Parts: sequence; structure tokens; C-alpha cells
Amino acid sequence: MHPLLFSFGPFHLYGYGAMIVLGGVLSLGWLKTRAAQAGLKGDDEFWLLVDAILLGGFLGGRLFFLFVYTRPFSADFWSSAFSGSHGFSVLGAFAGVPLCIYALCRWKRIPAARLFDHIAVVAPFWHVFGRFGCFLAGCCHGRPTDVPWAVVFRDPRSQVRPDWLGVPLHPAQLYEAFGNALIALALYRLLVKTEKSRPGLVIAAYFAAYGAERFFLEFYRGDTVPFAFGLTAGQATGLGLIAAGGVVLAWRSRCSQPC
Repeated sequence: MHPLLFSFGPFHLYGYGAMIVLGGVLSLGWLKTRAAQAGLKGDDEFWLLVDAILLGGFLGGRLFFLFVYTRPFSADFWSSAFSGSHGFSVLGAFAGVPLCIYALCRWKRIPAARLFDHIAVVAPFWHVFGRFGCFLAGCCHGRPTDVPWAVVFRDPRSQVRPDWLGVPLHPAQLYEAFGNALIALALYRLLVKTEKSRPGLVIAAYFAAYGAERFFLEFYRGDTVPFAFGLTAGQATGLGLIAAGGVVLAWRSRCSQPC
């Protein structure tokens, strides 16, 4: 694939970073058009939300990757910490982003359920671009396979295991991109139907849907990390997200006023 799209002097444009930026511009652009429906009052609150998303996504995604997918404080740890081509895990963003957004909601008295429902539509759409970035970088790759649609990574700069360069692999990144596109479409339709009557339902559905997708996708991933009880870190997080969806529904049902 193409971990490095092009270089111009000291400037390097990596495929992963380019796709993250493109997805972010499109996702946040749509969210800007829905700012009032999401409960945001004016441009100031919208840009504070953007800051919260970027901060939570960067810190959560980077820290999760470093402490789960590398040996802490090793050479690989430090190279990943300052890499522009890889070194993030969306699983960490599932903790960092909600925490930062909820803090913003408490500070600015923004209806959290309404805002999170809109974030639930944006997140899987943005994630589609992120997985295409992973495909370009070679990270989050699949296991060896002989299926007709297998992909082969040959660039030594890719994040594929060195002994798997040139080996047909499941295109796990594309599986997840397709799954996230379906989730985004379904959640948008759900948002249109329920945003006024059942705020909080969309974010709960997102947690459950992505949790289930990630749990089963791990069977095809080639970079999984053992966690506990025979589960990978991704599967454990997926089950946690499914549980979180139930918690959000319970939390929403206890609110006697918009929250």
C-alpha cells in the first residue's frame, strides 16, 4: 500500500494522517450544520466541542495504543509515541472522547444526550476514513488467508509484521470500514426518527453495534493482543462497549429532564 503518500523536502504526507484529516473535515462539517439540533449554542461551543473531540481522541487513542500494543517505554514505544503514520487505537478514543465531551457538557450546560446522539453518527463515519488510513499504512491488518479478496502488503515501511510482507491477508481494515459505513447510515436514520422523542438511544445503539462488530472482527485481525479469559484486548473492549450501551440506556431512563 502507500504508508507515505509523498514527500516535499522535510515535509512528509502520510496516508494515515491524510485520511484522518479528510474524515475529520467532512464529519465535523456535517456536525456544524447540525449544531443547533445537537444543543450547541453558537460557534464558540462548536469549536470547544471540536477541541474536546481532538483532545480526547488524541490522548485516549495514543495512550491505549502505547500501553496495549507496545512494550511500555521500549524503543517501539517511543517511536510510536512520536509517529505521524501510526500509533493510535480507536478503542482508546472510546474512553477519551466521551470523557472530554461530557466534561464540556457539564461546564457549558449542554444537553449531553442530544449531543452524544449526534456524535454517534459522526464517529463511525469518521472511523471509515480512519480505517482506509490504516489500510494505507498497513496497520490493523488481517490474518493470512487464501480468500480471493485477500490483499498483499509489500512496502517495508508498512506496519504489517515483517514475516507477513508478501503474504495474502484478510483486508480487516476494509471489513471494518464497510461495517462502520453501515452503522453510520443506520444511526443517522435512527437519529432522524428519535432525536426529539428518545435522546440517548442513538449513542447507546452505537456503543452496542460497534462493540459487536469489533468483537467478531478480532477473529480476522492479525495484530491482536491477548487480554484475559481467552479474549483479545479488542474483544474485551467490544464487550465493554456493549455493556456501556446498556448503561447509557439505563442512565437515560432515570433522567427526569434533558441530560
